[in-house]
Amino acid sequence: MTPPPWASPKDLLRGFHARVKTQPDRLAILDAVWEREAGHFSRHWRLLGVRRGVLYVACSSPAAAQELQLRAPGLLRELNKHFRSAWIKAVRPRPEGR
Repeated sequence: MTPPPWASPKDLLRGFHARVKTQPDRLAILDAVWEREAGHFSRHWRLLGVRRGVLYVACSSPAAAQELQLRAPGLLRELNKHFRSAWIKAVRPRPEGR
């Protein structure tokens, strides 16, 4: 038996809410709290973007990249406090030129 070709409004709304249920512009929130959470290192670390839960950060030098890797667990914990669920899973440094 095939399902009917129509859907109830309740089913349509449920599907819409499942797709739209994202938190309001997570990148804007991340950008707003980055400087406060990174502290004085924000001069050496520049946000590039987030892809599949990985935060990519441009580092001005190899020393800044190493410092980012050392501080990544604490930084992740502090950044994820601002979201409903733990959105950022890892931090990866990138050279400034890339």
